Amino acid sequence: MNTTRVAEPDDLPLLSRIEAAGDAMFADHFGHDPGWPPPTEGAVRATEPGFLLVAVRGVEVVGFAHVLELDGRMHLEQLAVDPASQGCGHGRALVEAAMRRAAAAGERRMTLMTYADVPWNAPLYRHLGFVEAEPTEPYQHRLVETERRLGLEQEGRRVLMEIDLVAPRPAPAS
Repeated sequence: MNTTRVAEPDDLPLLSRIEAAGDAMFADHFGHDPGWPPPTEGAVRATEPGFLLVAVRGVEVVGFAHVLELDGRMHLEQLAVDPASQGCGHGRALVEAAMRRAAAAGERRMTLMTYADVPWNAPLYRHLGFVEAEPTEPYQHRLVETERRLGLEQEGRRVLMEIDLVAPRPAPAS
């Protein structure tokens, strides 16, 4: 069973380790270390506007979703699942929990930035109902610029994706 919950203070030190393990998968996929900045500490994430959710298997935290509030909009800034726990639905459970929480707060849509062609990136989000979109809002343009400055596009096409949290969606196929 995939359990998600709001991150607690004891969870925060675990998040950067989970993110680092996920980043290592990108290095394997790209065939080299992309030279990204080190993962953001969980305590820092917890101070940012938005919310943090964790995926739990038994009593072990195996993943997290960090949703930022940017210009009054909800943006899935980071989704990370420990590679040893991937393929069990934790990522899906985190994204769905994040969408439910954002919708319950009155948000009508959620956005994210991701790699278009990395198998565990855009294809997962498409499966959950996200669609590619052109940046239109100021925060989206700032995200694109930040990613350019970090050099993320050197590893592949980056896309903005969004989902309507109000429109009914069919349940994803298992």
